[in-house]
Amino acid sequence: MFKKALVPLDGSKAAEAIIPYASYLAKGFNIPVVLMTAVSPHAFDELGAPKAPAKTRVPINPELRAKTYLEGIASLWMKDGLQVEYEVSVGRPAEEIVRVAERKGCNLIALSAHCDERHAGHGVLGSVTTKVLYYSHIPTLIIAPQKAAKYTTRGAIAPRIIVPLDGSSFGETALPYAHEFAQRLSLEVVLVRAIGDKAVVGMADPSSGLFVVDLQEAASAEATEYLKHAAEEFRREGLKVDSKVLKGTPARSIVEAAASMPQSLIVMTSHGQSALARWIIGSVTEAVVRTAQDPILVIPRQYGRRYAVEVTDMLGRTPLFSQLTESDLESIAQTARVRSYQSGDFIVREGDRSGGFFIITSGKVEVVKGVSVLATLGPGEFFGEMSVIDDQPRSATVRAIEASECVSIRRSDFLAELERHPQIAVRMLPEFVRRLREAQDIRPSNTYLHQANIWLLAIA
Repeated sequence: MFKKALVPLDGSKAAEAIIPYASYLAKGFNIPVVLMTAVSPHAFDELGAPKAPAKTRVPINPELRAKTYLEGIASLWMKDGLQVEYEVSVGRPAEEIVRVAERKGCNLIALSAHCDERHAGHGVLGSVTTKVLYYSHIPTLIIAPQKAAKYTTRGAIAPRIIVPLDGSSFGETALPYAHEFAQRLSLEVVLVRAIGDKAVVGMADPSSGLFVVDLQEAASAEATEYLKHAAEEFRREGLKVDSKVLKGTPARSIVEAAASMPQSLIVMTSHGQSALARWIIGSVTEAVVRTAQDPILVIPRQYGRRYAVEVTDMLGRTPLFSQLTESDLESIAQTARVRSYQSGDFIVREGDRSGGFFIITSGKVEVVKGVSVLATLGPGEFFGEMSVIDDQPRSATVRAIEASECVSIRRSDFLAELERHPQIAVRMLPEFVRRLREAQDIRPSNTYLHQANIWLLAIA
């Protein structure tokens, strides 16, 4: 999922507060890091040191000073076994951060949330941080410098991830990232959903004046069921997951929940309404970023849309889904998840009944049966296509032979999508029947009758 991280620095201790956490993630995900500093073309002394009196100043090339500074940071990281490069960029910091991230192929930005000096002590984010969050379509990890001391002294350790959800598809964009963090860093996942903290009732018959329905109780029951369903996917992967229904305003209850579980990483989307004039990223997300005591990974709404478009395009090139409409493909893409694997990792094992279809987006994998390698697959190729339909054991093992990334669609999610959109099954039926005819001499007919029955139920 994460391929390269950008870490913006400006020479100040406040900016360097992100270093322990950025290093922790780079090691955990085994990804390279780009260190960068943006200097103003009109800067005389841009990197945070106090300016000398005018008569005693010695002109300093800000680009050269920035380069020397980044070389020193990079050398320390490389001694720690990290792959690091650095770049000095000239221009406005927020714009340069986004530009360099895109040009360098970074899909994670990690930065310290400087406080705005004009509002010091009032929890107002600095203009660079808020502009990066507003401009960027790239997931951004943020930590306030005054809250990062514990990571500098004790090291960056996140025992768990907290994922706030609101029931929307955009809120759920955070789930693949939470899954990736949990899998790579062996973290517990805590899914939370906030509901109101005031007892609210509704009238079964307004004319009778009888208040009979406790809406808060109903909202709590609905939230509990929603979180239970969301947690099930993590459990199926063997990950430790918990869920909590929070009472109170969303931002306050999320921050309080995080405070009760110190050193957690909060992963959330920024899909709320934005106030352009104030560079605000969404009221709940912005409030959590300002007040939480631990790091927050913000997934922009537009990144979720871009991700869905890429998955939709890949699905359309797959034979099983080739007859579907753009709308059908977009619906299926909403169920897709990105999975990352290191060389030697098993993606599926022979004999497993874990139904899932995989499209390789980067790297290489090999298909193995027994001790024989049947095939080597690369980007754009796929495997497990029919397993989204049948529940038969895997006929072969697939393992990564280099760092690889796949888009995965689980069988349970796919069948649930067919129930919601039966027209998808209707349009896929001709391709499915063709495959049944081609394979009818290979497998017992009752297996295919079972698969056909699934299809008929979906379109009934």
